[in-house]
Amino acid sequence: MKSNHADLVGQLADQFGRMVFATAYRILGNRDEAEDAYQEVFLKLMKAKRLDIPPDRSDEWGAYLRVTASRCATDLLRRRPRWESANEEQLEMLASSNGKDPRSSATQRQQAEMLRQALSALPQRDTRIFTLRHFEGMSYEGIAQLEKLSVSAVGVILHRARQRLRKILEPMVSRNEENKAAEGINQPALSEGGES
Repeated sequence: MKSNHADLVGQLADQFGRMVFATAYRILGNRDEAEDAYQEVFLKLMKAKRLDIPPDRSDEWGAYLRVTASRCATDLLRRRPRWESANEEQLEMLASSNGKDPRSSATQRQQAEMLRQALSALPQRDTRIFTLRHFEGMSYEGIAQLEKLSVSAVGVILHRARQRLRKILEPMVSRNEENKAAEGINQPALSEGGES
């Protein structure tokens, strides 16, 4: 029996591993943390005494593993320091922007990090539902079924989460824009290509 359980978890990892990793990575934006979430998802399955979903129901397994990955990633996101500085992976991505405008790439990463920080301040259920809708593209109906809520409750939770995020992000965005404006005032020669 134990061998069958381990075999099933191995098959699920083969079939859904990329999706689990991608879900975690979209939430965390960090490869190492996404790998930690991936491992946590499949370790939880290994430790489970019994699996409630029949092995042949891959549609249910996919949904279950996506939600579990989202939960694990959200937990890891909450464990981060609130105002973590740019990590080495983010700096590498900036350096290898493949011809893209480095400023726009940096701005996108900075905005993504601000969103991650703001999400970590929301209640866990709200974060999970927001990430399933906006990062994973799930429908209200799909989320309602997974979370055992009504469709209207999902809509209310998403509306409130967006309101909270707006309140959290507005001061962050304002500070960011003020910093950009100050940089532009302090370095006019750089934008014109000349030296002072």
